[in-house]
Amino acid sequence: MDGAVYLLCSGRDPLKSLTERPLPEDMRNPRHVPASEDDRCGLVRSLLAQSLERGTFVVPRLPEAAVRIVELRENANAQQLSAVIKADPALTMYILRIAASAPNRAAMPIVSLTHAVAWLGLDEVANMAFTLALQPKMLDVPGHQRKARRLWRHSLASALWSRQLALALEREPGLCYLCGLLHDIGKAVTLREAHELARWSGTLLESSDYDRIVDEFHREVAACVVTTWGMPEAIVAVATRWGAPCGAARFECGIVNAARSLADCTAQGAALPTLQRLAEDAAFCELGLRAEAAASILECDRAVNAELDRYLSP
Repeated sequence: MDGAVYLLCSGRDPLKSLTERPLPEDMRNPRHVPASEDDRCGLVRSLLAQSLERGTFVVPRLPEAAVRIVELRENANAQQLSAVIKADPALTMYILRIAASAPNRAAMPIVSLTHAVAWLGLDEVANMAFTLALQPKMLDVPGHQRKARRLWRHSLASALWSRQLALALEREPGLCYLCGLLHDIGKAVTLREAHELARWSGTLLESSDYDRIVDEFHREVAACVVTTWGMPEAIVAVATRWGAPCGAARFECGIVNAARSLADCTAQGAALPTLQRLAEDAAFCELGLRAEAAASILECDRAVNAELDRYLSP
């Protein structure tokens, strides 16, 4: 599929974002508090579980720029995408800077945003725009900025490696990039919601308590988020079961599973695995990655690190 990033071609109904609203009256005195009195996060877990069970969980609004990118769909062109980007001066400058510094940049200077979009490609620019529009919201988790930053940087690295793996396997890179970007979306949203519920209920939680809540609820929260945002079915599948590839999205789940191991190295500043280790890794074996393709992936290390740092410094 050419031109529009897969996100723009999903063919789903227009995005429906939920508005902020207070807890329903019948949730202000939760009825399902765990029996254990020493469970510090029992109240928060109960409130969160109730909101998910009753369908009252409030999904964060997708930023306006990201909404418009989603709604462009398959009829997007350079001019339409440029019009969306121009509304954000910082995003405009980023796209122009990337176009001007591209390794195989045009011989003539890039003097307009439309020219930059046409040069870089709709797929690439749409993913950049979506990522940068979403990034501030993913980093805005009061009291947990460092943890939120770490989660988002890992998701960015997973997206970049997912794209590289897709290219090496001659598959759709735009969809795989978005799968990598959003595969852990439930963790950041769950962290933010747990913080808000703890603050509202006057519950003092430790870092390990938040980790426990995130681990317990992030997949269910992810399903609410990506479904409400109108994401393609493959992204919904990856966000809820990337670790267990199956069904129609088996390939995308496998891509993200493999990309995560590379992202772990990138996020930690560690060396990538050797070709021998890749050949023995179950996630990479699942993809059927040939030795030549695996070698080309490892050669992308420096480029992936540079692009990751452009999005979000360590």
